[in-house]
Amino acid sequence: MKTEGDAMRDWRTLSLVVLALVILIFIANIHLEVRGEVENVDISSRFIHSAVVSFIMVNGALFLMTLALSHKHAKLIEQALGTFLAAVAGVLLFGLLVDSGMTVSGVATDVWSQFSMGGIRIMIASFAILLAFGASFGLLLTLVTGREAPPDPLLDLESTSFENEEE
Repeated sequence: MKTEGDAMRDWRTLSLVVLALVILIFIANIHLEVRGEVENVDISSRFIHSAVVSFIMVNGALFLMTLALSHKHAKLIEQALGTFLAAVAGVLLFGLLVDSGMTVSGVATDVWSQFSMGGIRIMIASFAILLAFGASFGLLLTLVTGREAPPDPLLDLESTSFENEEE
Protein backbone atom coordinates (compact mmCIF):
# COMPACT_ATOMS: atom_id res chain seq x y z
CA MET A 1 0.00 0.00 0.00
CA LYS A 2 1.33 3.42 -0.94
CA THR A 3 1.75 5.87 1.90
CA GLU A 4 2.16 8.91 -0.29
CA GLY A 5 0.27 9.95 -3.38
CA ASP A 6 1.36 11.01 -6.82
CA ALA A 7 1.07 14.68 -5.87
CA MET A 8 3.70 14.33 -3.14
CA ARG A 9 6.07 12.58 -5.54
CA ASP A 10 5.48 15.22 -8.22
CA TRP A 11 6.16 18.08 -5.79
CA ARG A 12 9.36 16.41 -4.63
CA THR A 13 10.50 15.98 -8.22
CA LEU A 14 9.64 19.58 -9.05
CA SER A 15 11.44 20.90 -5.99
CA LEU A 16 14.55 18.86 -6.84
CA VAL A 17 14.52 20.22 -10.41
CA VAL A 18 14.17 23.82 -9.16
CA LEU A 19 16.93 23.29 -6.59
CA ALA A 20 19.20 21.81 -9.27
CA LEU A 21 18.53 24.77 -11.59
CA VAL A 22 19.33 27.26 -8.82
CA ILE A 23 22.58 25.46 -8.04
CA LEU A 24 23.52 25.37 -11.72
CA ILE A 25 22.83 29.10 -12.09
CA PHE A 26 25.07 29.83 -9.10
CA ILE A 27 27.83 27.59 -10.46
CA ALA A 28 27.62 29.17 -13.93
CA ASN A 29 27.83 32.71 -12.55
CA ILE A 30 30.67 31.91 -10.18
CA HIS A 31 32.50 30.23 -13.06
CA LEU A 32 32.13 33.37 -15.19
CA GLU A 33 33.40 35.53 -12.33
CA VAL A 34 36.41 33.28 -11.69
CA ARG A 35 37.36 33.20 -15.37
CA GLY A 36 37.14 36.98 -15.46
CA GLU A 37 34.56 37.12 -18.27
CA VAL A 38 32.27 39.30 -16.17
CA GLU A 39 32.92 41.64 -13.30
CA ASN A 40 31.19 40.99 -10.00
CA VAL A 41 27.87 39.45 -10.98
CA ASP A 42 26.95 39.43 -7.27
CA ILE A 43 24.49 36.61 -7.87
CA SER A 44 23.94 35.84 -4.19
CA SER A 45 22.63 39.30 -3.25
CA ARG A 46 20.51 39.48 -6.41
CA PHE A 47 19.06 36.04 -5.71
CA ILE A 48 18.32 36.79 -2.06
CA HIS A 49 16.74 40.16 -2.94
CA SER A 50 14.61 38.54 -5.65
CA ALA A 51 13.52 35.73 -3.34
CA VAL A 52 12.48 38.11 -0.55
CA VAL A 53 10.73 40.54 -2.93
CA SER A 54 8.88 37.63 -4.57
CA PHE A 55 7.87 36.33 -1.13
CA ILE A 56 6.50 39.77 -0.20
CA MET A 57 4.63 40.16 -3.49
CA VAL A 58 3.08 36.67 -3.34
CA ASN A 59 1.97 37.04 0.27
CA GLY A 60 0.60 40.52 -0.43
CA ALA A 61 -1.36 39.19 -3.41
CA LEU A 62 -2.67 36.25 -1.35
CA PHE A 63 -3.71 38.67 1.39
CA LEU A 64 -5.65 40.80 -1.08
CA MET A 65 -7.25 37.74 -2.70
CA THR A 66 -8.23 36.40 0.72
CA LEU A 67 -9.95 39.67 1.49
CA ALA A 68 -11.64 39.78 -1.91
CA LEU A 69 -12.79 36.17 -2.13
CA SER A 70 -14.88 34.68 0.59
CA HIS A 71 -16.57 31.32 0.49
CA LYS A 72 -18.00 29.02 3.10
CA HIS A 73 -14.82 26.94 3.44
CA ALA A 74 -12.46 29.89 3.83
CA LYS A 75 -11.17 30.69 7.26
CA LEU A 76 -10.76 34.34 6.44
CA ILE A 77 -9.30 35.54 9.71
CA GLU A 78 -6.54 32.93 9.82
CA GLN A 79 -5.71 33.20 6.12
CA ALA A 80 -5.73 36.99 6.02
CA LEU A 81 -3.74 37.33 9.22
CA GLY A 82 -1.22 34.69 8.17
CA THR A 83 -0.54 36.15 4.73
CA PHE A 84 -0.41 39.70 6.11
CA LEU A 85 2.07 38.72 8.83
CA ALA A 86 4.19 36.82 6.31
CA ALA A 87 4.31 39.88 4.03
CA VAL A 88 5.23 42.12 6.98
CA ALA A 89 7.94 39.67 8.05
CA GLY A 90 9.29 39.72 4.48
CA VAL A 91 9.34 43.52 4.45
CA LEU A 92 11.22 43.59 7.75
CA LEU A 93 13.71 40.98 6.50
CA PHE A 94 14.26 42.95 3.30
CA GLY A 95 14.84 46.14 5.28
CA LEU A 96 17.36 44.35 7.50
CA LEU A 97 19.18 42.99 4.45
CA VAL A 98 19.49 46.43 2.86
CA ASP A 99 20.47 48.08 6.16
CA SER A 100 23.16 45.45 6.70
CA GLY A 101 24.78 46.48 3.42
CA MET A 102 23.56 43.65 1.14
CA THR A 103 22.45 45.76 -1.80
CA VAL A 104 22.23 45.15 -5.52
CA SER A 105 24.77 47.10 -7.51
CA GLY A 106 23.53 49.70 -9.97
CA VAL A 107 20.63 50.81 -7.77
CA ALA A 108 20.49 53.49 -5.09
CA THR A 109 21.18 52.03 -1.67
CA ASP A 110 17.95 53.08 0.03
CA VAL A 111 15.36 50.41 0.82
CA TRP A 112 12.62 51.73 -1.47
CA SER A 113 14.90 51.92 -4.53
CA GLN A 114 16.20 48.42 -3.92
CA PHE A 115 12.66 47.07 -3.46
CA SER A 116 11.10 48.88 -6.40
CA MET A 117 13.85 47.92 -8.85
CA GLY A 118 13.76 44.32 -7.66
CA GLY A 119 9.98 44.25 -7.97
CA ILE A 120 10.05 45.78 -11.43
CA ARG A 121 12.65 43.26 -12.60
CA ILE A 122 10.61 40.37 -11.21
CA MET A 123 7.37 41.62 -12.81
CA ILE A 124 9.07 42.15 -16.18
CA ALA A 125 10.56 38.65 -16.06
CA SER A 126 7.21 37.17 -14.98
CA PHE A 127 5.33 38.92 -17.78
CA ALA A 128 7.97 37.82 -20.29
CA ILE A 129 7.56 34.23 -19.11
CA LEU A 130 3.76 34.45 -19.35
CA LEU A 131 4.03 35.99 -22.82
CA ALA A 132 6.36 33.20 -23.94
CA PHE A 133 4.01 30.54 -22.54
CA GLY A 134 1.03 32.21 -24.19
CA ALA A 135 2.78 32.44 -27.54
CA SER A 136 3.98 28.84 -27.35
CA PHE A 137 0.62 27.43 -26.31
CA GLY A 138 -1.15 29.62 -28.86
CA LEU A 139 1.12 28.29 -31.59
CA LEU A 140 0.61 24.72 -30.40
CA LEU A 141 -3.15 25.21 -30.26
CA THR A 142 -3.12 26.59 -33.77
CA LEU A 143 -1.11 23.63 -35.00
CA VAL A 144 -3.25 21.01 -33.28
CA THR A 145 -6.73 22.27 -34.09
CA GLY A 146 -8.56 20.10 -36.59
CA ARG A 147 -7.76 22.13 -39.66
CA GLU A 148 -7.44 20.00 -42.76
CA ALA A 149 -5.26 20.74 -45.74
CA PRO A 150 -5.42 19.11 -49.15
CA PRO A 151 -3.32 15.95 -49.33
CA ASP A 152 0.23 16.37 -50.48
CA PRO A 153 0.75 14.82 -53.96
CA LEU A 154 4.35 14.00 -53.08
CA LEU A 155 3.13 11.47 -50.53
CA ASP A 156 1.48 9.44 -53.30
CA LEU A 157 4.77 8.98 -55.15
CA GLU A 158 6.76 5.82 -54.70
CA SER A 159 10.37 6.22 -53.73
CA THR A 160 11.71 4.19 -56.68
CA SER A 161 9.54 5.04 -59.64
CA PHE A 162 8.62 8.66 -58.91
CA GLU A 163 5.25 8.05 -60.59
CA ASN A 164 1.84 8.82 -59.20
CA GLU A 165 -0.06 5.68 -58.08
CA GLU A 166 -3.49 7.08 -58.95
CA GLU A 167 -2.77 7.35 -62.68
